[in-house]
Amino acid sequence: MAIVTAIIDALRRFGTSTQKSAIERQDEQLKDRNVLERHRSIARSELGSTAQFVATTEPVPEEVVSLTDEELAPILENAALIGNFVAAFSTNDSSELLLDQMDSAFGAWIESDDKKGYTDDAVIEIAGAAFGKFCADNLNMRWIRVTDDLGSAIAVQGRVKEFRGFPYASIAKRIPKREHGFFRAIFISLQDASERDWVPPGAS
Repeated sequence: MAIVTAIIDALRRFGTSTQKSAIERQDEQLKDRNVLERHRSIARSELGSTAQFVATTEPVPEEVVSLTDEELAPILENAALIGNFVAAFSTNDSSELLLDQMDSAFGAWIESDDKKGYTDDAVIEIAGAAFGKFCADNLNMRWIRVTDDLGSAIAVQGRVKEFRGFPYASIAKRIPKREHGFFRAIFISLQDASERDWVPPGAS
């Protein structure tokens, strides 16, 4: 643990901007949590590999419930709007993979002075819904609401394995820092997690 912590501390000071930002985000997530273990690892899938920072904390009480059809309906409606967003900020990316198209369009939107009417909130809602749907469709996940002492958030969770992603939060926390190119990386991390031997989820 001490060696790993020293590595993370070194990356916090001398790492790339992406590494520093990832550590800062995790530092924020770990505030007021009892951290049991923290390390850097590499997630791999047929789409490639990506470095990630992993932390284990003491469990906290939480309520996890599956979204109802009524709650899911507007999410799916927003997800269907991703094609227009991609088209509006197309960079002639030849990839047919939605993840790459979203990475390209989101990057173009972040860097563009002309947002073409797409506000931060609109992009979070559209891209978050589309990314969550892509994960749910391809990694056997379901939409859930997680409520704990920090509040409530929409997430996607494995149906038969305990792994989660927070599509809306993943986008919202990167916009202020103008980060992009993360959709494929997050998906690779989730795909890697989906193939591990986790305890079945307990959503009601």
